[in-house]
Amino acid sequence: MKTQSPNNSPHSPWSDTTDETIANLKTNTDTGLTAKEASERLKTYGLNIFSSSRSKGPLAIFLKQFVSPLIVILCMAVVITAYLHEWLDTIIIAFAVIVNAIIGFIQEYKAEKAINSLKSYITERTRVIRDSHETEIDPENLVPGDIIHITGGARITADARIVREINFTSDESIMTGESLPVEKQAESLSETTLLADRTNMLFAGTLNIDGSAYAVVTQTGFNTEIGRLAKLVDETVEEKTPLQNAMSKLTWVIIAMTTVAVGGIFAIGISNGEPLHEMLLLCIAVLVGSVPEALPIGLTAILAIGVERIAKKKGIMRSLTAAETLGSTTLIITDKTGTLTEADMKLVDIDTTAQLLEPDFTPANHADNFNLEQKEILALARAASDVAIENPEDDYEKWVMSGSDLEENITRAAAKHGIIQGQAEQSDIQMRIPFSSKYKFSVIRIPSQLLPHDLNKFEDPHVVMGAPDIILERSYLSAEDRVHLQESVAEHSRFGRRVLGIALLTPHAKPTSITTEHVKDAVFLGVLSFHDPIRPEVKDVLKRIEGYNTRVVMATGDLPGTALAVAQEIGWEIDESNVLTGTQLQQLSDEELIPLLDKVHVYARVTPKDKLRITKLFQARGEVVAMTGDGVNDSPSLKAANIGIAVGSGSDVAKSVADLILLDDNFKTIVATIEEGKKILSNIKKMFVYLMSNALDELFLIGGAIIVGVAMPLSAVQIIWVNLFTGSLPAIAFAFDEQQMRETKKTSKIFFDSRVLFLTIWIGIIVSLLLFVQYTTLLSIGVPIATAQSVLFACFGSYTLFISFSFRDLSRPLWKYSLTDNRLLVVGVAVGSLLLLATYAVPFLRETFDVVPLSFSWTGFVIGWIILNVAIVEASKWFANTFLVRGAED
Repeated sequence: MKTQSPNNSPHSPWSDTTDETIANLKTNTDTGLTAKEASERLKTYGLNIFSSSRSKGPLAIFLKQFVSPLIVILCMAVVITAYLHEWLDTIIIAFAVIVNAIIGFIQEYKAEKAINSLKSYITERTRVIRDSHETEIDPENLVPGDIIHITGGARITADARIVREINFTSDESIMTGESLPVEKQAESLSETTLLADRTNMLFAGTLNIDGSAYAVVTQTGFNTEIGRLAKLVDETVEEKTPLQNAMSKLTWVIIAMTTVAVGGIFAIGISNGEPLHEMLLLCIAVLVGSVPEALPIGLTAILAIGVERIAKKKGIMRSLTAAETLGSTTLIITDKTGTLTEADMKLVDIDTTAQLLEPDFTPANHADNFNLEQKEILALARAASDVAIENPEDDYEKWVMSGSDLEENITRAAAKHGIIQGQAEQSDIQMRIPFSSKYKFSVIRIPSQLLPHDLNKFEDPHVVMGAPDIILERSYLSAEDRVHLQESVAEHSRFGRRVLGIALLTPHAKPTSITTEHVKDAVFLGVLSFHDPIRPEVKDVLKRIEGYNTRVVMATGDLPGTALAVAQEIGWEIDESNVLTGTQLQQLSDEELIPLLDKVHVYARVTPKDKLRITKLFQARGEVVAMTGDGVNDSPSLKAANIGIAVGSGSDVAKSVADLILLDDNFKTIVATIEEGKKILSNIKKMFVYLMSNALDELFLIGGAIIVGVAMPLSAVQIIWVNLFTGSLPAIAFAFDEQQMRETKKTSKIFFDSRVLFLTIWIGIIVSLLLFVQYTTLLSIGVPIATAQSVLFACFGSYTLFISFSFRDLSRPLWKYSLTDNRLLVVGVAVGSLLLLATYAVPFLRETFDVVPLSFSWTGFVIGWIILNVAIVEASKWFANTFLVRGAED
């Protein structure tokens, strides 16, 4: 007997035989553990979980806010003003630092929480044998000795020793770095076998790629191989989004340019005889005022709130990167089953070979009235269905099952007709070749007693079930009958039905050596036809998404006729010329296929490799592609797409590479999440233009005053007050904005589009110049300096508040949308206005900010200035939308 580990699990189960491993773990491959024994072991071994002990906590997130270069500038300003004994400036800037840090912390903490909440939304399940029944449980309740059943691209959730397997391969790249799938087997190995060569072991965290296996759990939690790695390498890798990286670089560019400009202002001021103390204060104020402190905070807020909104619509973003890219989507490649349809694939008929060979065959619906021959075929299909029933003692309508949708429907339909297979019968059924998208069928060995009465002498019976066109090619038929049967099967697809072929086979090979090459000369029995209704909301949803310049194409493994029927049912006005099959696609070169991309709406009978090729060709044309998928083999195209979307019922492999995971399979949810993504991109654009378009005001005012030789228009405390408090409030409010801009196909794909750049630069320059001209004009006509400065301060502080309403939508004029939808923006502008009014009305604040009360006439002047600036923004929007955006499209 081999040595045992401290927790009594096998020390080297790969070197034990399967019988020795089973004996060591005191379990049984047929009955599994009892519920009582599993409960006792759970107390001994603990939950099958492990997590990072260095996850980012609230304190770390808060302290991180002070690392931002913009906050560093403010901290330096606090130190310098304190050194100069300008305590009011010190207090205001210090308060601004704390407020910015708190806002940044709140939004980043929300973002962190939203991303981490993925685990609570997506629950993995593991098939396990307990008390002689195969059921699904939460993998955290697995214990050593459990017998687990891994199929269909599931994630392996504990270390386990294989007991038996069929064509099982797994992706162990996270453990070994080897990108190719590893073929598994059940034979024992040498005790010195290295981890990467332990082909009879399964490891927690790896993924099943193909085949199926039964295995006995040997280690859980921190005792697994990946658990041990987690103890050694306990770190969290943070990923910055492309937009955050761009903003970070932009921040440093702004800081560098502003520093140079401020340095020039300081040098000119000193050379003109301005006091050193005053110039230091002014330069600090200009530097603080010219840097958009609210930009990183607003960006984090927009992304975090967007992720929360998407989660409420049943979409879970795996990263903030996906939230950005989602808004730029221009093309959706979707499957039909479960997304466009209801994913309720009901068995509606069974057609025997004789029926299919009748002249003028037309599909019917006999789901409630199968004859004996149809029931015999249904019994074979049930035997070939790999489905686990958690509660077989209940009525079949209440069964909780795990397996493919088609096989679950076959199982329920069989039970409806009195065909129920017990545990004893199922134990004699053996999977020989699991279904794969490569060859599109499965082979299952069945006991002879399950054969139809007219085939009860069939030798070594194996059921072949899968794509009818493939099975027909591998069946023993005359050329004439094969053509006739293919035409009848195609007739089903014209009715939008999915068809499953079924045949019997004697493979003439040893059970352990059966391959796809042995599947030939089968006896074709007939087809099972299924119908999946279109979701009622799909037509309206498709019209809505097309309104965002986002095109939708269908890529499915179904027959061309079925796919075309579904496409026409959802309202697409297309015919056979708009359908391309996988076979036709493979015969075309990339150069020949590219011109067809605009014409083809449906790709039928395509393989995962075809989907990947289509995705890359669309991307090469500049499309931002969102791809939906659910199976193991969809993972390459999901990973290659700009946005991989895994549906909630999909495999763990698909979810592991997807950017967005849906909690349901509805196409409406896909569109809803893309709409939220477009809102995110829209809000980022409007916030960026709003903040950056007034970043030059202080430079023009202070620099111009020094060059021209007039009195300083603003004091340091005035500049800091406006930029850090009144102006930042609308910027944060943009994160909650629901007003979405109209985008063209060009502007929807990029952030720094022509409209954003033009509005930022043009409005920034023209408004800053007008502010300076206003101030110098007031002085030149004899307005007292104190009054001119007070008027300028009022104009400077108020216009930045009210133009925020114009920036709510860069694509429409102000009067075309509601001004009150974003209540937080209204509150922000109101609070900012009250703060500004308080500086003139409250004696203490009036003295602090060195302003004089304004008469009614001057108040009217300020209101006129606000209207003028709003008009400038509106005129600039009109020019950009008329000549830059639409002109570029033309």
